[in-house]
Amino acid sequence: MKRTFALTGMMLAVCVLAGAQDAGRIVVPARNSSRPRVVVASSNNGSITVKAYDGKEVIVESGNGRSRTNGRNGAPDGMHRIDVPDHGLVVEDDDNTITVQDHTPGGTHITITVPPDTSLKLESHNGSIDAEGVHGEIDAECHNGGIKLLNVSGVVLADSHNGGIHVTMDRVDAGKPSAFSSVNGTIDVTLPADVKASLKMRSDKGSIYSDFDMNVTSGRATTQKNNTADGKFRVEFDRTVLATINGGGTDMTFTTVNGSVLIRKKK
Repeated sequence: MKRTFALTGMMLAVCVLAGAQDAGRIVVPARNSSRPRVVVASSNNGSITVKAYDGKEVIVESGNGRSRTNGRNGAPDGMHRIDVPDHGLVVEDDDNTITVQDHTPGGTHITITVPPDTSLKLESHNGSIDAEGVHGEIDAECHNGGIKLLNVSGVVLADSHNGGIHVTMDRVDAGKPSAFSSVNGTIDVTLPADVKASLKMRSDKGSIYSDFDMNVTSGRATTQKNNTADGKFRVEFDRTVLATINGGGTDMTFTTVNGSVLIRKKK
């Protein structure tokens, strides 16, 4: 059954079908604890923070929202400005999947507190994404903002168009691939010392660094025939580097255009 909760920009509960709510805070109770929950959160102009805690409910909080205004900044003589409330947050609970949507035009900071064994799908167009202590499958995408995932376990898919990626993993799920990509930003990932992984790494305009003892395969050269009368060939070098850690295992991909790739061993 789908249950819907909402907060306006004025922090008023519009629809209360279940769960405790107060100003700027929605608590979604646990209804099926037999399997982990999934949280799907999106924001156009705000940041998203997820933190784990020793509890069963999912808690959604908003802050720093801004109201839309009509008319000019300066009110005419004898008149005052009337602020129009923002659309606010909408939270839906549907069969253990919690969907959080930010409809605030000016953007707001969303903080979501979840049980540790929660999977996340997070997207922000103009804002950062942060998560800590979550042990599940994490899919994070930023258009203009960085991604920081600390002390997470499981599977990570992290993609930032304009921003860096900083990840520390306590455990990597064997057999489930992880990927880290950025167009404009450095990728900095810390992995467990005993991880068994097969790496594919590429930095078009940066360098690749690691303190792991890797078995590295250098980029391969390819030849292509030019469509010219002299029949000459063009030799190109693929900047993709293949490597294995501890004999290889889980596939992990690291790709950036303008930035470096750092793969650290967890101490």
